[in-house]
Amino acid sequence: MIKNVAHKMVKYIFGGWMAAMIDLWFLWLFTDYFGIYYLISAILAFVISFFFWFFFQKIITFESKSDKHIVEWTYFLIFQLIGLGINLFLLWLLSWILWFNYLYVAIFNKFVVFVWNFFMNYFFNFKD
Repeated sequence: MIKNVAHKMVKYIFGGWMAAMIDLWFLWLFTDYFGIYYLISAILAFVISFFFWFFFQKIITFESKSDKHIVEWTYFLIFQLIGLGINLFLLWLLSWILWFNYLYVAIFNKFVVFVWNFFMNYFFNFKD
């Protein structure tokens, strides 16, 4: 089991890094280039990276052979929306209240939400 978790974790880290880069790039683009409020930008970036992230996790990380795509997608969406809530709360708290740069906070948040999403999907969604 430990070897299986470690193997999936390596793939999850790689996919997570790619999804985080997509998310952070769009967050920056929407906020700094288009002038959209950073919390709205975070939601827009989430929507874009969500689809890449789902298919990467289903096919590559967890190698799900299940034909219950809608069920997996629904669980994944629920876990991601909770992660988005955590991200938005921390973005607001650390950027608006404590005046940290929103992009640095977003990078920090990736690590927090990363752990949440891995364990939720490993134990509850893409089960072997």
